[in-house]
Amino acid sequence: MVLKKLLSLSTEKLQMLLTLASIAITCQVIYIQHGWINDDSVLYFEIARLFSLGEWKQGAALFNWPFYPALINFTHQLTTLGVQASAQLLNVIFFGITTYSFINLIKLAGGDKLTIISGTFLLLSSSYIVGDVLPMLLRDQGFWAMYLTSLVYFVKFYRTHKLSDALLWQVSAILAVLFRIEAITFLVCLPLILFTVHEFSLKQKITHYLIINLIPIFLIGLILSILILSPTTHLSDFGRLQEAVSIFPRIMNEISTNFIAKASIMGNEVLGDYLSDYGMLGVIISLASILIIKVLGIISWPVISIFALNRSNSNIDQSKYKIQKDTRHIFNWVLMLATLNAAVIIASVFILSSRYIIAFVFIVLIFASFHLSHLFEEITKSAVKNFNKKLALLLLLALIVYSGIDNLLPKRAGYNFEQEAVAYIKTQNVPNSKVFYVTPRSRYFAGAPYAGRGYKYWDYTKRAIEDGSIYQYSYLVININIDEEFPARKALLDEKLPQYNLVKEFYAYRKKKEIMIYLKKTN
Repeated sequence: MVLKKLLSLSTEKLQMLLTLASIAITCQVIYIQHGWINDDSVLYFEIARLFSLGEWKQGAALFNWPFYPALINFTHQLTTLGVQASAQLLNVIFFGITTYSFINLIKLAGGDKLTIISGTFLLLSSSYIVGDVLPMLLRDQGFWAMYLTSLVYFVKFYRTHKLSDALLWQVSAILAVLFRIEAITFLVCLPLILFTVHEFSLKQKITHYLIINLIPIFLIGLILSILILSPTTHLSDFGRLQEAVSIFPRIMNEISTNFIAKASIMGNEVLGDYLSDYGMLGVIISLASILIIKVLGIISWPVISIFALNRSNSNIDQSKYKIQKDTRHIFNWVLMLATLNAAVIIASVFILSSRYIIAFVFIVLIFASFHLSHLFEEITKSAVKNFNKKLALLLLLALIVYSGIDNLLPKRAGYNFEQEAVAYIKTQNVPNSKVFYVTPRSRYFAGAPYAGRGYKYWDYTKRAIEDGSIYQYSYLVININIDEEFPARKALLDEKLPQYNLVKEFYAYRKKKEIMIYLKKTN
């Protein structure tokens, strides 16, 4: 049996084997993408391209937190791989580090080899983390790797108070911040947990706190010195660091403006006159519900059911699957800070991408690994009277295995419909200057110049029609959602584009999106 063979390995060999498995899985999920990328990836690739040409100011002007694109460029220069291939190589390395550090955290929490296997199984079978986000070539993967690595060294410092562990925590946490500014919450707030350790005096707590913050204290002093000694330098010159410094007053301003405005709409237009005073409460409950639903969705119901199934047996020794007290304490703080990050984001901009919750989910998966391993032990040793519980666990495992396998299977027809549309245009041997592309991805796939991102595709198309710029092109590659607004939008295209013929259509999976290719009529 595979499980027995894995359990016969040493912990170190098992960790290395599972890490290599995660690297192989990353290669596979990248392979089945066939080059599909996220709109954000197009931005990072353009910055890396500019950096490779020595145009550092132009690249930094596109995005004020350009560490990840700089890393892509460095890999590109070092390996001579293309920009996208360099990003793919980094992706493989990052997820290998993520898996290795994830396993280290399970070990530090007191997990045995079965717990390590359980945790890695849950991580690698995640339909969202591995199936959706991992292959996107985003800075998130670098954040995952450094975030989990920083927690490894934080736990070690919490136990040993070694200077080397403190420095490694700081370096990896700062690298996490360089990937995603939200990581600054962990860098700044997690060390405060040291003041909750009752075994040490206040003097010892302050000493430990200063040691674990040596590099941030030095960097803050350096930035302040530069700002004081150089009047022409401003905090805005340090990229999104200004955003982190001003986060509290900005959040207060958002609450006093957007929150109040939305509460008024909720009270007057949704709840009505009799309940209008509860508008603010309605907004808060709505946002909290969205956060909870997103968290549960990423964790997945099979994993949640593992918690419920393990807790359902009151006859078992609950202490056997509980993680060690100090790591549980740290993980609870991390969960609180991850929730704080998500709450700040959704309260600030009323947008919350599920990707921002993955820091929370990693810790939940570590907890789940202990529950799953205990279920394995209990069921393998139990009598036939626990048949229902065995059946329930087998069904849950089957669902999780299916999710993991589905992550690795070739994508369904229509997944690469945008690339297929661009490939069709290329067969017409028409220069990019004669083709109207709507999305950043289409322009990237076609090799057309970068023209920004972060806009609504239909608004972009409609604006080009209104200002007449669309009519200079021979081919139009128009992206459109197939929803309740589709008939009206299609009618507008028919009305405004009489000099064009619809020559080809490409549909996304389940026909929720479409690309319509128009060719200009010849006289």
